[in-house]
Amino acid sequence: MMQIRIILIAALLGLVFSSAAAQAPKFGHVNVADVVLLMPEYKNISVEMETETTRLEGQLTVMQEELQKLELEFEENFEAYSAEQKEAKQQEYAAMQQRIQEFYAGAQQGLQEKQQALQVPVLEKLRATIQEVGEEQGFLYIFEMNSGLTLFHSEKSEDITPLVKAKLGL
Repeated sequence: MMQIRIILIAALLGLVFSSAAAQAPKFGHVNVADVVLLMPEYKNISVEMETETTRLEGQLTVMQEELQKLELEFEENFEAYSAEQKEAKQQEYAAMQQRIQEFYAGAQQGLQEKQQALQVPVLEKLRATIQEVGEEQGFLYIFEMNSGLTLFHSEKSEDITPLVKAKLGL
């Protein structure tokens, strides 16, 4: 009885190992940058970011022109101002400089946040498409080629970039 169990276990293990050996694991890689740059959604992000940048640059230009006017007025009327007026104008000038710096920092942060928010749906769509291709084609792993983390790339790894592009209609 014990021998029959051992034979059955050995047979089952043999089946498991032979089926695993028959299906070699598939590894793939994709160039995400190549795909993203072709996606129409990405092009829309670029246009929207350029529009927002231009708008903010316009506001910054107006603020800088106001600062220059204030500085010019101060220089032209320097002799006519009393000590209190000079101090008040210097404080006004310093406050405006501070506002400009704060506006610039806020604009930079706002642009970064907006770009990230716009990119999330595009990258999520790409990730889902890569996952679909991986499942359909039976890949065990799919690596991103330009991430800087790939230490070795075998010729056995399949480039799925064309498959992902096709699935996205690019």
